[in-house]
Amino acid sequence: MKGRAALVLIAMFCAAIALAVPASADVTDVSGSGAFGESVNVTVLGTGSVNSGPMPSVTLPSGGGGPVTDSLANVNLPGVLTTGLLNVSTQGTNLGSHSGTSTSSAQVAGATLLSALAPSLGGSPLLTADVISSQCTSNGDGSSGSSTLVGVSVAGSPVAVNPAPNTTIDVLGAITVTLNEQIVSNTGGETSITVNAVHVRLNLDGIATGDVILSQSRCRAAGPDVLGGPGAGGPGGAGGAGTAAPATPVSASPNLTG
Repeated sequence: MKGRAALVLIAMFCAAIALAVPASADVTDVSGSGAFGESVNVTVLGTGSVNSGPMPSVTLPSGGGGPVTDSLANVNLPGVLTTGLLNVSTQGTNLGSHSGTSTSSAQVAGATLLSALAPSLGGSPLLTADVISSQCTSNGDGSSGSSTLVGVSVAGSPVAVNPAPNTTIDVLGAITVTLNEQIVSNTGGETSITVNAVHVRLNLDGIATGDVILSQSRCRAAGPDVLGGPGAGGPGGAGGAGTAAPATPVSASPNLTG
């Protein structure tokens, strides 16, 4: 009897330990993951103030699921932005395990951005593109992303199909075009990334000011042991928000003339 009682006590003790220790490296929350096709907030001489989006737009709940998708046939903002089809998607899978993952993507086809500035940019719109897309992934080990730019020209100059993260094109100090912009946050228990395939900042005093983002993807994963758990730093450092290492800035060839 004593031996049997001892075995019962040992079994109860082991069960208590198992219940007290959380599942290792679980991803339990992917809220905030999502994507949108375009967001425009600009003031341009001759067109006035123009605001559009974010659209189409999707967002993932904390429990994941999906894929959640949306699309838009086109955008028509004369002089500012015209596009063909826009597609966005986000999905969360395998929650409750270390392989729990959020994935998001955005794609804009046939884009022409700020044709109203063509007279000041050697006759070319600020940007033209066949396809602009971004994608990202977050899981228990961290976050990653990329952008693909097919047939893209900035102020008449072609750019790489797969630009390095945070490639910056400066047009005479008045317009900044960031390609494959990546904003990363890694802390113990959480990882996230935002990828903007194209992010334009305008500071042409009296001509054009504001902000445009094309093809944004967002991914996030949180849980009791993501990146080592609370207090642990993520890959590449002690954690915290920041951007991926910037590429060498380049300058567009056309000059502003007015």
